[in-house]
Amino acid sequence: MTLKAKIAPHITEIIRSLQEAGYETYIVGGAVRDFLLDRTPKDYDISTAATPEQIKKVFRQQRVIIIGRRFRLVHYYHGNEVVEISTFRKAPENPQKMIHSKTQHVLPENMITHDNDFGNSTEDAWRRDFTVNAIFYDPVADKIVDFTGMGMADLKASVVRTIGEPELRFEEDPVRMLRALKLVAQYGFRLDSATEKAIHDSRSLLTHASPSRLTLEMEKILKNTYGDRILRAFQEYGLLEYFLPYLSRNWNTPECQYLLELFVCRNQRIMDGRYRDSISLAMAMLALPFVERSLRASEDEILWESFCGIENDIRNIVLKVFNPRCLTKKLMISAVRILMLQPKLYYSKHPGKMLDNPGYPHSRELLMIQNAVKWKRPELPELWPVLKERKKNPYHTGRGFFKKSRYRGKKDSRHESGPGKYAASGDDDGLKLGF
Repeated sequence: MTLKAKIAPHITEIIRSLQEAGYETYIVGGAVRDFLLDRTPKDYDISTAATPEQIKKVFRQQRVIIIGRRFRLVHYYHGNEVVEISTFRKAPENPQKMIHSKTQHVLPENMITHDNDFGNSTEDAWRRDFTVNAIFYDPVADKIVDFTGMGMADLKASVVRTIGEPELRFEEDPVRMLRALKLVAQYGFRLDSATEKAIHDSRSLLTHASPSRLTLEMEKILKNTYGDRILRAFQEYGLLEYFLPYLSRNWNTPECQYLLELFVCRNQRIMDGRYRDSISLAMAMLALPFVERSLRASEDEILWESFCGIENDIRNIVLKVFNPRCLTKKLMISAVRILMLQPKLYYSKHPGKMLDNPGYPHSRELLMIQNAVKWKRPELPELWPVLKERKKNPYHTGRGFFKKSRYRGKKDSRHESGPGKYAASGDDDGLKLGF
């Protein structure tokens, strides 16, 4: 099977340059899996025998930056796209017992807290999580390399199989359990029996995972157009109670079912190209049914009425829904603003200055999602027009000014809507800002 025609030319050239410099190099991970499934990957991951310093030397004429402390890798800038280049790694030897910095509990014996030991391509493949993610591709030679010998067969059979002993691999990194179920939900794969049993037996290990990594996984799910299926899979396999416990406790309530309906509608609108994958909009959407339950005076009310102090009440509900995940201040401000504008947009008959509100684009979109799912009011889309995304002062947040020295040229990869975007105000106002 040839993939060469599917690979972007600049990716092939990056790999060719590293190979001509004497370094074995491949496209790895999810990009290869997606190409083999005839899907378009969201980005490329390249892995090579070259160290970060050697990579930088090969591309001395290009913009290349070494990043990371726990896991050092290289960002290669191609226009607005950031290509991630990592060095082959091997499984760490002799893991030491570590103490959780906040709880002071001893972490599981085999949990990996240091993963920066360079290795070769074979070692790199065998240290990966699942066989379908350990297929490498060389676009220069047009060669697929299945180091485990099971990846291609499992991909064809739609099976998620852990590389090595599942219990050990999940103890090393509990986040792998979330990734396994994301494959199940997003691709329609099934877990092999050993992997399924290990997830059931190991799910409590999520309490030991890095909070920042779990928050990053949450943000990816909120952007994902299969996010509703992922949450359903987490609940089915018992992980949601450790990941988003409030949603798990409320899973069988009308509010949670409404939340999932909203999620499905939002995903379809993204796939139709009607809006983009905003994290703060998704946060507001997931919290909305619980805000309604808490703030509506009666069941007959469509939405709630504003009152003095409502901003704090809404913020507390959002925090409760996403606890114990950590939310950035920018995302929280944006999500609360979206929710506060919902009654104003629904009950108002005259747009007026509302169109100039920096939260209008996201707020309108949430209103349209609710209208499509529940209200079915044909006049709402006409009353509240779609506005073209506008550039604004990238240092202005709507609540003060950022210091230029802090944000100039600083990349916020967690909150961008696509590769290579620079965000001064993150996902704050629904605009794609570049500078």
